[in-house]
Amino acid sequence: MKPWKYVLPMILLLPVIAYGQETNVHPIDKSFDACTDKDPSTAGMVRCTDIAYKKWDAELNKNYLALMRKLAPEGKATLKTAQIAWVRYRDTEFKLIDTVYDLLQGTMYIPMRAARRMEIIKERALSLGTYVDLIKEESEP
Repeated sequence: MKPWKYVLPMILLLPVIAYGQETNVHPIDKSFDACTDKDPSTAGMVRCTDIAYKKWDAELNKNYLALMRKLAPEGKATLKTAQIAWVRYRDTEFKLIDTVYDLLQGTMYIPMRAARRMEIIKERALSLGTYVDLIKEESEP
């Protein structure tokens, strides 16, 4: 038995924190930081967040497909069901975000709204990626 099996479940619960460490900054986050460093205006932050959102969405889809390829038929059905439920959650959470931020005055809330939406996509992308990595590690000799 591999000793990392005891540590990995904790990592599954904290994928965003794992990537939040300075030594493990995800390339999408690095690109986002560089973009906002170049243009820290409200419009610049929104533009950079939109770019990062699209990249995280692509990462989410990539990880979903990679995980789907690794699962047996029953697992594929479970993943599909979970993803459909997650999409419902995402859509409802986006409505809540809009409801809350629509109440707030000030331009600073525009990039905050966009960033919160991006974080939801990022969290799912990282979670699915963690599952893919877990299966890869288990199947390695």
